[in-house]
Amino acid sequence: MKPTLPISLLLVISTVLFLSIAQAQTQKSIENDVADTIYRNRKIYTVNEAQPWADAVAIKDGKFLAVGSNMDVEAMKGDRTKIIDLNGAFVMPGIGDSHMHPAMTMPRRAFCSLPGSFLEPTEEDIVNALKKCLETYPKDRPWVIASGATFAAMSKETLSREFLDKLIPDRPAFIEDETGGHQIWFNTLAMEAAGVDKSFVDNPPEAFFDRTEDGDLSGVANEGAVNPFIAVLPPTDTELRKIAISRLLEDALSKGVTMFGDAYVFETDLEAYGQLNKEGEIKQHAVLYLKGNLGTAELTPVADIERWWNDHDLPGTKGVKLGMGGSLESISEALIDGYAPDAPDAKDGPFPVDDAVPDRNSNPVIPAEEFAKYIAQLDAAGFQVIVHAIGDGTVRATIDGYETVIKARGGNSLRHRIDHCSLVHEDDFQRLIDLDISCTIWPPLNAPGGYNLGAIQPVLKDKTWARMYPNRSMLDAGVRLNMHTDAPAAPLWPWWGMEASATRMNPKRPDLGAMGVDQVLTVPELIKIYTINTAWALRLEEETGSIESGKFADMIVLNHDLLEVPLTDLHKTEVQKTIIKGEVVYSAN
Repeated sequence: MKPTLPISLLLVISTVLFLSIAQAQTQKSIENDVADTIYRNRKIYTVNEAQPWADAVAIKDGKFLAVGSNMDVEAMKGDRTKIIDLNGAFVMPGIGDSHMHPAMTMPRRAFCSLPGSFLEPTEEDIVNALKKCLETYPKDRPWVIASGATFAAMSKETLSREFLDKLIPDRPAFIEDETGGHQIWFNTLAMEAAGVDKSFVDNPPEAFFDRTEDGDLSGVANEGAVNPFIAVLPPTDTELRKIAISRLLEDALSKGVTMFGDAYVFETDLEAYGQLNKEGEIKQHAVLYLKGNLGTAELTPVADIERWWNDHDLPGTKGVKLGMGGSLESISEALIDGYAPDAPDAKDGPFPVDDAVPDRNSNPVIPAEEFAKYIAQLDAAGFQVIVHAIGDGTVRATIDGYETVIKARGGNSLRHRIDHCSLVHEDDFQRLIDLDISCTIWPPLNAPGGYNLGAIQPVLKDKTWARMYPNRSMLDAGVRLNMHTDAPAAPLWPWWGMEASATRMNPKRPDLGAMGVDQVLTVPELIKIYTINTAWALRLEEETGSIESGKFADMIVLNHDLLEVPLTDLHKTEVQKTIIKGEVVYSAN
């Protein structure tokens, strides 16, 4: 028979064990409630409707542990807690950019990005920017490649081989316009490398060179004439893609962007993104939208897209980008009221005008039945779809394609959305609301400037132009709006865009007056659109987009209070710190 312990001793042992376990649990609870970092400030704008303002935040393991008064947060302080006093600076959640192009357009801008027309540059601005690039351009690169130049601001004398030969005499030069390759500026070494000279025949007509009086090639190639140069450019390898993507993402950190969507990722980009993700070089929350089509109705098979996703270690959730139109200025977006009678004829271009449609118009790129079928396949495979649609006819066709799929699913849980939405017919507002389809706004375009006044307005009827960028009308109706910059095609300068949307004036050209002043948005509305709404569009609203306990500690510190400065000073906003998951990933100091 086994010996037994006295009951009194068993009670003592049990009590000791209970107290030990309770003490351990209490200690663990205390440790769980101790912050790694506390930011004290008194001016934290949370974008949380239940608690719009806070004095301080406590952060632990990359997430907000507490958000509230100084007293609330002080309770989370431990011996090793780092205390940071921001001295009353304005703090808000990090902003989102749901549609930018680190992969598609950055490789040619990796070492030199020139000012585009949104910034209203002078010829001197562009040339000086190029000269500055040349000071640090890698010596081991066989070509000098730059992108983003505003050719319309430059003279023929400057846009010449002779001028560029003096700047870049030692290697071929390929200077791309801001549209991404419709025009290039080249030097003599590039011309020789491409194997073209004055004997080049400009045939077909859309392929041609600017020429001197004696018929020689002056230094600018247009449309199809660009192809001989592209054919001999050095290949874009994975390492260059990584550099290119990283350059834009680093710039985005300095602008306060803590989440983004890359709105065209090709198969050739996946290895670079996979490596950057594995190496921890992507600081922001990221969603990659793989190429479904590009400019034509040819669609990437869903099986291929699934293979791309499965074969690479990519960040974020599954997404696909489609284009249902092109641009208004090229007559390649469908319009409900058609184009102006004297708009250029696009019948011979890639987006032929449909003679059967009254008032001259363009068809959406993808036929309706094929588009709807493709959306259903992507939806079934779990891919969120975003669609490029600028004109109201293209937007309507996109809603038509989404509608059956969303209703069959019982809601838009995958957050299929429409990007750009520059022109949306009021008859479609309620459809967007009922289907919970978000529209991006494009803040830099919400003001008069060379692009709007010189390229878009002339091709539209007056009544159509009057309906452009209907932000206020859509928001008041209840349409969910989010924000994108389209960078680097447009400036990665969210605060410039915020001012344009709040005033409908161009921060650099106040002399141009205002455009569509009935469509202005307030700063609190814009902050919400830039943060939690964009997080929703990226399917990240449970993780980020507002300063709340349990969410990732993503926030930015600004140089002034957005809610107090004059609207005309919004473009002067500067980010002092960008914090993602509790880590300071950018500091102005």
